[in-house]
Amino acid sequence: MDIFDMFFGGGGRMARERRGKNVVHQLSVTLEDLYNGVTKKLALQKNVICEKCEGVGGKKGSVEKCPLCKGRGMQIHIQQIGPGMVQQIQTVCIECKGQGERINPKDRCESCSGAKVIREKKIIEVHVEKGEAAQSWCSTRAGNAVWVLIVRYTD
Repeated sequence: MDIFDMFFGGGGRMARERRGKNVVHQLSVTLEDLYNGVTKKLALQKNVICEKCEGVGGKKGSVEKCPLCKGRGMQIHIQQIGPGMVQQIQTVCIECKGQGERINPKDRCESCSGAKVIREKKIIEVHVEKGEAAQSWCSTRAGNAVWVLIVRYTD
């Protein structure tokens, strides 16, 4: 840390582990289930890094910077709309679709098709303890899985 970091706000930064967003699921239970306790199954889907290409999207060295947007993912179009008037429009790059990089179709991973992630379905068993409150959660590195217990009243 140097003197400029101290004056201009660079000294107080702490390195944090990036986490995913929390996912909230509703789980319907009866009042009897809350009183006695129950185990329910919950099906979740999440994106997981492709194991075959290790999240690269293709063969090693096949990922190249997009030549159209120069790796920014955005294109800037300047259009003259009158004498002395110019309009500047920023759009998502049509070549790389905002990714900033491009993979040759021949070199793409067969498993994820160059998307770098695979949609994975996972079934979780939720144990509702006797007299449990109306909300529970499970913490993971990718974010918290929060389930809200919705009480169904029966006659």
